[in-house]
Amino acid sequence: MKAAAYIRVSTTEQATAGHSLDAQREIISRYARQRDWELVKTYEDVGISGTRSDRPALQRLLRDAARGHFEVVIVHAIDRFYRNLQGLLKALNHLYQHDVAFISIAENMDFTTPWGKLTLAVLGTLAEIYIDSLSAETRKGKRARAMKGLYNGSLPLGYCRGNCSTCSDPNGLDYCPRFGGPDLKDECPSLPLFVHPIEGVAVKLAYEWYATGNYSDAQIAEKLNNYQHVLPDGTTVHFRSKGRNGRSQPGPFSKDSVRDILQRVFYSGLVPYRAGNNARERRRRPPELFPGRHPPLISQQLFHRCQEVRALMGNHPRRHADYPNRLYLLSGILRCARCKRKMRAQAGNGTRYYQDTTRLQRTGHCDQPMVRADVIEEKVARILMSLQVPADWSEQALAYIRSPQEVEHLKEEEERVKGQLARLRQLFVVGDIGYDEYQREKQFLHHRLADLRGNDYSAIIQAAEQLARFEELWRTLPMLDKKRLLQAHLTAVLIQGETIVAIQPTLVSYPLFQHQETWRRNCGSDGISPISK
Repeated sequence: MKAAAYIRVSTTEQATAGHSLDAQREIISRYARQRDWELVKTYEDVGISGTRSDRPALQRLLRDAARGHFEVVIVHAIDRFYRNLQGLLKALNHLYQHDVAFISIAENMDFTTPWGKLTLAVLGTLAEIYIDSLSAETRKGKRARAMKGLYNGSLPLGYCRGNCSTCSDPNGLDYCPRFGGPDLKDECPSLPLFVHPIEGVAVKLAYEWYATGNYSDAQIAEKLNNYQHVLPDGTTVHFRSKGRNGRSQPGPFSKDSVRDILQRVFYSGLVPYRAGNNARERRRRPPELFPGRHPPLISQQLFHRCQEVRALMGNHPRRHADYPNRLYLLSGILRCARCKRKMRAQAGNGTRYYQDTTRLQRTGHCDQPMVRADVIEEKVARILMSLQVPADWSEQALAYIRSPQEVEHLKEEEERVKGQLARLRQLFVVGDIGYDEYQREKQFLHHRLADLRGNDYSAIIQAAEQLARFEELWRTLPMLDKKRLLQAHLTAVLIQGETIVAIQPTLVSYPLFQHQETWRRNCGSDGISPISK
């Protein structure tokens, strides 16, 4: 009888004696010899979970079974073949349809008999319960690592492990100037990762270029691929992606790889952890962020700036060299006062316009004409410039979001925390506590002060500061930042012709608008009602 062997180890099992490839291979070979079966082929999947159905060797085995290459499949144990009951039953049914028997040595069962099939269902269920439990424990372990500031997953571009003398990084040999030198790990054993001297530069440049708002992901990929980085010894190298050991080789950057780089909060010094039972759940949930122990490549401000640019430029294809001047500052905000529908950005003969969606899509009758973008944008800016920010706005903002009793309690708590800060400084000065403990406690108390005021208070104060300097900002900021500024303060602007008839401020800016005589005079009382408190 012709037999085929299937063996598998996951990454975490490769060093385990009972599950090693050699151990499985020897057990299966001995079993086949005892029965005088010819072992025609061995199929190996290395470093792949038993829950996956797309394992390359498994798929080859199933195809060869359909072609009649063997009559029986032998595995060391059922969990080597599958750890998912549905996938297991489907694979065994495929073998059964092609008259291929299945033997699992550890369970000593022939799964082609009725009792064997019943046992198979029970064992498959137990294997699935085990893998579910293992997955839950793995998730706990990954979250625990993230809480400690340690990364999960493959090594991100821009970092290495610092094992220079024994480096196996894809971008080590013939690329990294530190390859073969002293181990950085010895110099600083507390660091889990070190900045790669070439990859780190590529990551920084990608963020700096994107933050300008002048380049798309594809354009940055092209710039990285054409960039010549000069090393300290005067030699030049071209940037390249990292690749993955055993899977892909280093090579040029693509639009997709750049997009992935520009959305990794890890580069700002934070370690993300996404909870969820599957990839879809993890993508939909916002990640928990923990302070990382690795050196950041960029500031958190630069990271958030790039995310804002991505959000602002989402509807503005960068096909034209002058595309920054084609930005529509009120896109998503400007509405027609007659039909209440959004005004859509349009361009003609080099001039920017806003056109009523109803007329544009022929979905109704509306006599709102097209309006020049520069005209209406300037009118909106003039209204914001005219707002007056009171000198005591800080106290007014606090009273707006807190009751008198809460304000009094807040002041008492602030004084108490400030007293703790003063005592902490004194303990450090006299040497009763060390520098690390001082910094840790000081950071905690500063966070406590920020939490007392709350994010809503900070956002309102920031809005007031921007409006107090609005004319200066409007005159000096580039187009992309102007759009960001308008979106920070406005959710809707209603126009009739070229006349602004109503404005709806954002929640953080509403307190500044509600008592402004200028706003009432310019916007009237019709249109969208202001946001209620």
